[in-house]
Order: sequence, then C-alpha cells, then structure tokens
Amino acid sequence: MAGLSIENINKRFGETEVLKAVSLDIADGEFVSLVGPSGCGKSTLLRIIAGLETQTSGDVRIDGTTVAGRRAADRNLSMVFQSYALYPHLSVGENIAVPLKMRRMNSLQRLPLLGGLLPGTGRRASEIGKDVVQAAEMLEIAHLLDRKPGQLSGGQRQRVALGRALVRDPAAFLLDEPLSNLDAKLRVQTRAEIAQLHRRLQATFVYVTHDQVEAMTMSDRIAVMMGGRILQCASPETVYDDPDRIEVAEFIGSPKINLLPVELSETGQIHLFGHVLPLTTNRRTRGVASLGLRPEALHLAGEDAPIQGRVVHCENLGSEMFIQIEVMGLEPRITFRAPSDKRASLTLGTSVGLTFDMAKALIFDATGARLREISPTRAPKAVVA
Repeated sequence: MAGLSIENINKRFGETEVLKAVSLDIADGEFVSLVGPSGCGKSTLLRIIAGLETQTSGDVRIDGTTVAGRRAADRNLSMVFQSYALYPHLSVGENIAVPLKMRRMNSLQRLPLLGGLLPGTGRRASEIGKDVVQAAEMLEIAHLLDRKPGQLSGGQRQRVALGRALVRDPAAFLLDEPLSNLDAKLRVQTRAEIAQLHRRLQATFVYVTHDQVEAMTMSDRIAVMMGGRILQCASPETVYDDPDRIEVAEFIGSPKINLLPVELSETGQIHLFGHVLPLTTNRRTRGVASLGLRPEALHLAGEDAPIQGRVVHCENLGSEMFIQIEVMGLEPRITFRAPSDKRASLTLGTSVGLTFDMAKALIFDATGARLREISPTRAPKAVVA
C-alpha cells in the first residue's frame, strides 16, 4: 500500500474551471472521503488520481513518485465505480479474476481454447483461482462464484466489484459513489462492510460521495469540496464541531445547522434578537454575522430566553425527536432536539423559549469565514430601546 499526494491540481473543460488549486496529502492506510454537492469536482479529482482524466496543471504522487503521464493501468490503483462495471456474460469468479489474468497472463495465454494448452497457463490459472477464492471468502461471496451478475442483488454486485479491486493488491483503492445505487438498508450494511474491509486491510482508501452520513461514519478524514476547492479537510468530529466556513457547517450535519443573524458591535459585543450574548469577539468593527447552532446545542428556556417562537412541526424518529420552531421574521425555521421528558408538552402551536450552550456557538462573518477569537463574558441581558 502507499500514500497519495495531490499537489496544486487544476482542471479545465474548455472555459469551465472544474478544479482550482486542489492539494491534499493522504497517508498510507488512511481512509479519506471527498464529500460535497453534485458538480463540486470530487469525481473529476478521483479520475485524475486514477489516470482516467489528465489535469490541466499540478501533480499526483503515489508513494512519493510522480505518476504524471503514466497510464491508468500502470498506476497500480483499483477503482470501484458507481455502476459496478461487471461483465454480464462472465461469472462472479471470472469477473473477479479479470485484473489478475490481464496482469499475470500474456495475450495468447488468455485465449479461451488455445491458451489452456500453452506452457505455464495451468499453473497461473490455479494461482489466480486461489486468489479469487480468498478475496471472495473475505467478502463472504464465495458461494456466488458460479453465478452471473444478472442473478445477484445490488449489494452482492457491489461486493463483486470490491472483490475485483481487492485481488489486485493495489497501492490504493479509489471508490466513486459505490453505494448510490443501493437502497437505504443495503447502504447501511455495505458501508459497514467497507469500513471493516479497510480496517482489515489497513489499505489506503479514497472515497467519493455526496452523502455526508457515509463520509462521517467511515472516514479517518473528510475533505469537503465546493466550487472546485477543498474548503476543509479534517476528522469527522472536527468538521462537524469546528468547521472553518459556513458552507462546511451547512453541508455537514443532519438536521442542518441553525443559522441566526447577529450583529457585531465596535466593542466586540454580539447581539441576537435584542439580547447581548455572553460572548465577545476581538473583531472591533460593526457588521452583520451569522450564529451557527447545532440542534443539540439548543435547550428549552423561559420567556426571557434570547430565542422565542412557536412549534410548527415535530419529527419523531423514535430514539429522538426534532422540533421545528418558527421565529417571527426569520427564515428558515429553527430545529432543536427535544429532551425525552418534554416531548409530550411540545405540541403544535406551543410557544417556547430557547437558549443555547455558549461553548458550542459558532460565529461566521459576512464572507462565511469562521470568527475564532470568541471569549465568554457575562450572562445575556435584554437591550432596552
């Protein structure tokens, strides 16, 4: 296995700039997810790593060696596609064996009839068969080796695609939205299997997805991409709790983060709905900013709470309930996680007050950048007009 280094990658399709100075180092054995909305450039970046696309500028290094100009077949990378890309006329075992036959046999030895008569073909075929069985057993599909792809479920086809990638013993695995064709139940099961496979192999995985849940549950680090750039690359916990930009905070997290308008004063005070928050910033300029609050950071409070509204929707998920609060003059609604002992009283139309954990407050300036020089002060008080 090997580490990957992406250095200042730019990519243009005509006049359209798809990737803009993207740099990322991936350690040997690390699981990194490229996550972002459709069209952000994540699949294009993966294809450049694989050698299926050529960058306009920049460099890709595998284990410290540049692969610029090297064919995809010569990069020793295994790619798993969204569409599985299985040969329908071949059995599961034959599909998994394809990359091994291409690597270990010459063109004559691969011929259907004549190839089996050539010296060395039988021995190599036996070695390939053992490797195929070993990979199939690891993925628990050994009993499917004689079936055709058309006889398999979506989850089984995805395992076959993983098995075909696995037998190559590549420098790294590249996975391009491999679960997007599966139903919700199979996605949960298969992402757990991929995570377990990564732990077992201790291999380098680069995983592309638009599903933040997949990225959060499987990755060592998440690279959040938007507009052809990586906005932040960090552990799932850091990206969720400590985002660098408002776009990252909005994209990561379900339900979405609540964003409330606040005003910054020249003295560093932060004003929310006529209340001075017990927080100050070192920025000494007046302006508009945004207060980001995760649903779990909000708590029920009384009439003197800084946030006042009424219940307009309840989402009962069984183990937890999310309440949507309508605040006059604010769009969209505020969402918070209701405590179990208060759920019965939070009926539609109920007036509620909300306060929040000041340590979990995230402040973003007008450009979307995170304001980090925030310090606690006194308790909040109402501003008298």
